Amino acid sequence: MLMLLIAAIGLYFGYRGFRSWVRKPYPLRSGIGFIMNEEIMEHPAVDLLEAAGYEVVSDKLKVPLAFKVDGSILHSRLFIDYIATKGGEFYLVRTARERMPLEWTGSGLRKELLSYLLLYPDCAGVIYLDADQGMLKEITLIADDEE
Repeated sequence: MLMLLIAAIGLYFGYRGFRSWVRKPYPLRSGIGFIMNEEIMEHPAVDLLEAAGYEVVSDKLKVPLAFKVDGSILHSRLFIDYIATKGGEFYLVRTARERMPLEWTGSGLRKELLSYLLLYPDCAGVIYLDADQGMLKEITLIADDEE
């Protein structure tokens, strides 16, 4: 009887673990690595990051992208202003631009920042930095359990 009880408990926990594993979202991997630009220019954004406890490890980067559409290749690029670290985690940094303001809604963040988070899923998040306003916001992608 004791063996049946132990087996039943083992099956129960095995079933729950399997269900949890199946429902866990699959992490996307891009295979696009960082090519660091270690020559960091002095800028108020760098000062703001360092004052907030981040270490800037790379200056501006241009990430080339190519899309194949019906046999034709279309080229584009994604710009990363800085790469910073804090607590052993990497953060992509995007600075505010007057001509391209960020809309602080879910859809606005998705439109402007999701590509960064999907290309570099091992990064802890994106830091949005407005040096003129002295504002720094850390943005991370989390699962929405409401839907």
